[in-house]
Amino acid sequence: LAAMRAATAPRPARALAPRKRAARRATVADAARSLADIERAWARSSYDLSLRWPLTNELCALEIARAELDPARFRVGWHKCKSYVGITYLYDDERDGGERGDVFLSKYVMLDPAFENVVGCVRHELAHAVAGVAGVDHGRAFKDACDALDVPEAWRKATTGAFYSRPSVQLMWAKCDAEEALRGRGRDVLPELLFERNVWDASVNGNRTVFKDEESGVVLDAFEMYDLTVAEEARAANSSDVVA
Repeated sequence: LAAMRAATAPRPARALAPRKRAARRATVADAARSLADIERAWARSSYDLSLRWPLTNELCALEIARAELDPARFRVGWHKCKSYVGITYLYDDERDGGERGDVFLSKYVMLDPAFENVVGCVRHELAHAVAGVAGVDHGRAFKDACDALDVPEAWRKATTGAFYSRPSVQLMWAKCDAEEALRGRGRDVLPELLFERNVWDASVNGNRTVFKDEESGVVLDAFEMYDLTVAEEARAANSSDVVA
């Protein structure tokens, strides 16, 4: 559970904007209903990454909205490590100087049978996004952000040992890995473009991958390229349906 400062220029921590109480109550109530729906679907999709990945994205979209972050600037990818559960890269957009963040979640937290663990991990990483560079050390700014986002107590520290101290869950991780290997599946279940090391080549002072069209000069990052790929696949599928 970490936040890495990827940009070289310092940036002040994001202020926690006050909210009107009535609006805040309505937002929390709406979020609770949506969260309950996702939790029910989570329970029905045990150890299936093909189902858990879209559910994780639904959860992240919900939590990004709760945190009042711009979904176009804070995106979610994945990694395959067990040594850390989540990591957030904070940096400045070279195009407009605005703050951005890339959040990467372990595929093992997406496989977790306990829904509160993935919620805790997501909120922990978004607390880093809210706190900004001042929250990298899990200090006061980070703790304030945790309070604002209702981060579960077990997920407010730099490490969450209880996540790993579950032999039966670890056996299921191994079983899932073995099944993926036998089927020849793995990264194809999760989008290759959004794999952490395909977006950033290093966690400290890393370089961020971009794609440039030589003819038009248009530059897209991995998340924008992923969005474009998904949109093109959808158009192709729709065209096939019309022809059929």
